[in-house]
Amino acid sequence: MTESSNPVSYKADIVAAGAAIREAIADADGPLPPYFLVDFLLSQWRRYLALVHHDQGAASAAWSDAVDATRRLLLSVLPVTAVEQRQALAKSLPKLIADIKKGARAGNIEPLALDIFLKQLGDFHLVKLDPKRPLDPTNPNDLSDTISMDVRDPRYRALLDQLDGRDGVEHIEM
Repeated sequence: MTESSNPVSYKADIVAAGAAIREAIADADGPLPPYFLVDFLLSQWRRYLALVHHDQGAASAAWSDAVDATRRLLLSVLPVTAVEQRQALAKSLPKLIADIKKGARAGNIEPLALDIFLKQLGDFHLVKLDPKRPLDPTNPNDLSDTISMDVRDPRYRALLDQLDGRDGVEHIEM
């Protein structure tokens, strides 16, 4: 039997990657991230996580680092409600961006997709870091741009389906 007749299965790794993203979103304990970030996580970053999981294993330092970068990325887009949070965000961004670029190289993320994402993320962070901009309210009244965490909400169900890989396992090229 040749190697080509026995293709490598990444399905378990993709499921683990989706679970890591899902857990990081839940752990961020805030509104769902902006669409551009969710799109990047599902279309590009999940491939990187799956490759790390497949090549290094769930008990590896590389997997822990990849999951930690995912968590920090999601935390970086949460509302900034205090000056100290704004300062901490500014300090954390150089390492976060370096880790995203490192993950993009390891995950064979398309350079154009990475450039577009980093531009959107940079613009998002610049708004949050602008000292002239008022801090985000601690209890936002306008929840129109968030998705309720109610499993009966079809938007939430669709997101969970994507994170679980049901809608995208076949479409992730490894």
